[in-house]
Amino acid sequence: MHDDDLWQIYANNGTPIPGKGASSDVFDADKSLNMGNAHIWFWKKNADGQIEIMLQKRGPVKKRPGWFHISVGGHVNVGETALQAAVREAKEEMGYDIDPDKLYFLLTTRVFGRDPHDIVNVYLYQLQGGETLTHDDGEVAGFEWRTHDEFKEMTKDPESHMLVPMGNIYFRALLAGLDLVG
Repeated sequence: MHDDDLWQIYANNGTPIPGKGASSDVFDADKSLNMGNAHIWFWKKNADGQIEIMLQKRGPVKKRPGWFHISVGGHVNVGETALQAAVREAKEEMGYDIDPDKLYFLLTTRVFGRDPHDIVNVYLYQLQGGETLTHDDGEVAGFEWRTHDEFKEMTKDPESHMLVPMGNIYFRALLAGLDLVG
């Protein structure tokens, strides 16, 4: 997030309220406000044909530094769609221009165990391998790949694997989506 960015405020029905945004400080102070996020999980097939998922290792400026999380993600800014936010976040966090037509929309959900006012739009994006990715914005410490089976095991007890817990609904949908596209 840049200092001048305002995050989009959403109604309880999951739709953005046109022209209504707030800073992160306002969202921190007023827990009744709903915010939107866009998550992208990058995946590829390895040499053995197995699906691998890219995990982001969170940087020292983030909550839960050193933990694993979505490949790319962030808040939806005022006037932005979740799709536009996903494309922007990929560029900001990884220096990578993704093709929005190749994003696979998976689901929109709330992460009740973590923050019920967080409306999360989840996408999958296939990489071919060999892409040049950077992480120089301070939010990301690095990236690591996990096989589908390793990741599935991590989701059974996320905290013991230093994986940011997103809840069973989120992880089940993510794993099912990977099975479908892979």
